[in-house]
Amino acid sequence: MKKNTIVSMQDIVMSFSGNQVLKKVNFELEKGEVHAIMGANGAGKSTLIKILNGIYHAVSGTIIIDGERVSINSPSDAEKLGLAFVHQELNVCQDLSVAENMYMGNMRRTSLGTYDKKGTHQRAKQLLELMGVDIDPYVNMRYLRTAEKQIVEILKALTQDAKVVVLDEPTSSLNEREKQKFFEIIQNMKDKGVSIIFISHFLEDIMAICDRVTVIRDGVNSGLFYKGKFTKDELVDAMMGQKKVVEQAKVPTISDDAEIALELSSLCRKNKFKDISLKVKKGDILGICGLLGAGKTELARTIFGLDYYDSGKIVLFGEEIKPEPYKMVKKGVSLLTEERKSEGFVPLLSIRENATMSILSQFKKMFVLDRNQQNKTAELLANKMTVKMSGIEQTVGSLSGGNQQKVVIAKCLANEPKLFILDEPTRGVDVYAKSEIYNLLRKAAAEGRTILIFSSELEELLENCSQIVVLKKGKIQKVVKSAETSKNELLSIMG
Repeated sequence: MKKNTIVSMQDIVMSFSGNQVLKKVNFELEKGEVHAIMGANGAGKSTLIKILNGIYHAVSGTIIIDGERVSINSPSDAEKLGLAFVHQELNVCQDLSVAENMYMGNMRRTSLGTYDKKGTHQRAKQLLELMGVDIDPYVNMRYLRTAEKQIVEILKALTQDAKVVVLDEPTSSLNEREKQKFFEIIQNMKDKGVSIIFISHFLEDIMAICDRVTVIRDGVNSGLFYKGKFTKDELVDAMMGQKKVVEQAKVPTISDDAEIALELSSLCRKNKFKDISLKVKKGDILGICGLLGAGKTELARTIFGLDYYDSGKIVLFGEEIKPEPYKMVKKGVSLLTEERKSEGFVPLLSIRENATMSILSQFKKMFVLDRNQQNKTAELLANKMTVKMSGIEQTVGSLSGGNQQKVVIAKCLANEPKLFILDEPTRGVDVYAKSEIYNLLRKAAAEGRTILIFSSELEELLENCSQIVVLKKGKIQKVVKSAETSKNELLSIMG
């Protein structure tokens, strides 16, 4: 172990219900470096970090912090050792303000020792401005979108006097502008000697910000890479264990006389979006993007009927409709929500139960559930989505974040939707699994299904969509053809 090593995890072994998920994994973090941990979904990345945070307790292995062997039995032990964590699944207090979440346990005090609300919120406002994000520090967390909550969680870690900050998929809901600002803050932290563990599936982010990369595959170390001395393909090979050919996406081509599947006319919702008019043809894949606050998620939820709209009209398959979720499901519409944890699945139910939740009526015979048929369908869906699992009876809450996302997509696809609305569909999903999801979506489009992708990943939209609608401050700024547009041009339009 080097002199400037601040964290050393040696021969870490971890098992769940007899299933060994970490097999003598080693990891070292030096002072003032950004060290990435990469791996496919279910490789053991988050498990390793939860051991460092005291959420899980390793079967065996050694943890050394600042040269001293330590026992971390709880998150409070980790905090005392100078470790701050931002987990992939966000943990926020919904009924406290943004500022109170950011400074929880570290709020400003008056000279009398009481809570200084004004001072705490002023400090929060300064940090939010530094990030370049327009979020009111006084607003309650429950009124924020997932991306905004993620930013608050990141800033919360920055408010702690931490020697090590651990970031699990920190950029998964950030757009390009927010990422660049975030990277500037990371660089400032590095300059001050703070060490950062960066867990991500975004290869571009890893190559831009990280000094070293440790790859874990199936619970074992699979490679250690140094900045400037590796390629994207080498990282993917180390993660997957063999060369995986990622198919080049083919943008769908739709004829001019194709049937209109969905039409929005002058759709308005106060303070969210205004005068949204667009037509989506049957078999098309249409992308929608925009900066934080552009109205992207709000529009997706409104089309499905989860949120209201003030004026305008929605025409679905030639019929004007006032959307309500149960109506939309009956008419062949599925929504993949951005809020995976709170709205996408039931954590304590099994993969079998979650994946087949939307089609239970198919398995009923004389009011009795045909478990054999349900099992076969669940197995088929899980295998189609390459869910890494011990079996279909494993609870979805015990899966990695990326595998949870695969189960949610499987549940949506089970209903064989005619219109599939996806909000941030590949959040937390590894690079190869992304390509498999894209293939499934393109195949569905080729079969005549219509797909709307609401995403902050511009490459995702450019590779898979025929056209991209750019939203800005709740209005359509421009509609562009993917084949004729670059990422930089999209950024320019969004900004």
